[in-house]
Amino acid sequence: MSCGKCQVVFFTPMPTAEELEFFYNNGYHDNFSKSTMVGCSFAENRYAALEALLKTHLPSLIDAPNKSLLDVGCGTGDFLKIAQQAGWRISGTELGRDAVEQATQKLGDCVLQGDIFTLDLPANAYSLITSYHVIEHLLDPVKMLKQCYQLLSPEGALFVETPNINSIGARIRGSKWSHIIPPEHIIYFSPHSLKYALHKAGFNRVLILTSVPQTIESIQDWPVFFKGIASSLYHLAPKLGMGAALQAIAFKD
Repeated sequence: MSCGKCQVVFFTPMPTAEELEFFYNNGYHDNFSKSTMVGCSFAENRYAALEALLKTHLPSLIDAPNKSLLDVGCGTGDFLKIAQQAGWRISGTELGRDAVEQATQKLGDCVLQGDIFTLDLPANAYSLITSYHVIEHLLDPVKMLKQCYQLLSPEGALFVETPNINSIGARIRGSKWSHIIPPEHIIYFSPHSLKYALHKAGFNRVLILTSVPQTIESIQDWPVFFKGIASSLYHLAPKLGMGAALQAIAFKD
């Protein structure tokens, strides 16, 4: 179903909070650890792409002293480890117990288990908050975005990445789009609906982008010829605003 006002698309029936907690604490991260979207190499590329965006749109942050980063939904901490090596003071939140244990082994006690509403996180404290592929999992993503606004320091920024339901892949595959996987993904954003959600959360200045994902998991098993055609389309799509990954930089002015 979709909202006539904001155009966000959501799966029905929506799971309960209890159902989601059970799902994420009963083997989810064991399965996710087998994904191509994990590991140090993937995290290095993800950080390099983020740093390039910040140099373009928020250059003062890159060289700022004591810059602090909160990664909401940090998984097992690979991205945070790369950010720490790049000079950030890091913190992370994660719901899954197993993921937090793995992150703690890599990073120490800077990763907390729980959501950003119940954890005792300081307001107006973080230079940058990142949230990679989290909001599509949430029952109330605007509530999370509002909390991020409160946690950001003055003139800080929020970076969000989520699948793009207006992407070329979603348009071609329709109901068979690879990201329609409830109860894991239950809300699907377009550039319009993500911008709407961020404005509703309090961000007045928002930049929306689409990009090519590092790994296109849905085509990994395709024959080489067809994989090449699909890859070319995916790389062309961002120029048309139909990239597979939807990104936003939202500024707390």
